[in-house]
Amino acid sequence: MSIFAKELQKHLAAYKSSRLGVKEAGIYLHKGKEVRHGHILPENLKWLNILEPFRSEIRDYLSAHREIRLHKYFHHLNSSQAFALNLFFPFFESGASDPVLRALGTKGSISKWLPELVPDAEEGTNVDISWQDTKGSWTYCEIKLTEQEFGKATGEDRHYSKLEHTYGPALRPYCSAELLQPDAFFAHYQILRNIWLAARDPRSSVVFLLPARNEALWEPLRKVRGSLKPPLASRVHLAKLEHVLHSLAIDKSVPPRLSWYSQFLREKYVLPESAA
Repeated sequence: MSIFAKELQKHLAAYKSSRLGVKEAGIYLHKGKEVRHGHILPENLKWLNILEPFRSEIRDYLSAHREIRLHKYFHHLNSSQAFALNLFFPFFESGASDPVLRALGTKGSISKWLPELVPDAEEGTNVDISWQDTKGSWTYCEIKLTEQEFGKATGEDRHYSKLEHTYGPALRPYCSAELLQPDAFFAHYQILRNIWLAARDPRSSVVFLLPARNEALWEPLRKVRGSLKPPLASRVHLAKLEHVLHSLAIDKSVPPRLSWYSQFLREKYVLPESAA
């Protein structure tokens, strides 16, 4: 585990105790054994992972959209799904999406948004947050917090088939030949699978949102984007979580209630020395 991951987990454990008033460590099942961690909530308290100002509204939203399933580790305070709901729901549902899009380095105003969207049912990629702008263009957002790597593929027959018949045809006009060789492609499978979503349509974009200090993830992202031709590379956005939350806190166009709320997001998800 990286130094950053350990520090954020320690920060979240302190947050759980001081802000949520929960002293009990949550349980993580590792290799058949129960391991307790301070940054994990007891499973029956999982909804405390949603920030209080919008907790009721988000629960109502999820109750009305039963197709959205909570992740197995939703009760972990470093759950990317919980973070996605905490960040996007209040802004997108209230019609205040523009400041978020600017902070992410994208443009336009949204007409609809969807968590846990599967854009292509046959291919099967599940996207953390997706939104369509008023011109019909889609943006797909992949979120990481303390994860230390993007998913790789093992090179099973189904992976070779998808590379040849699904990913390759859309990516080939934009990628170096080396990147589409099986070994390189499977080593960067999750990254390229998300970029493929944007490659299918010249109007679409993909955003990777992650902490600035999670260095293990930045190197492969920059490497892959650097291997893309400009028409696609320009639609692959890399956003630093700390910068996004700071931008929302100081953006004068953000409604007062949400400007105040953005401080709750920073308190929870940003290490104090990374707050600026």
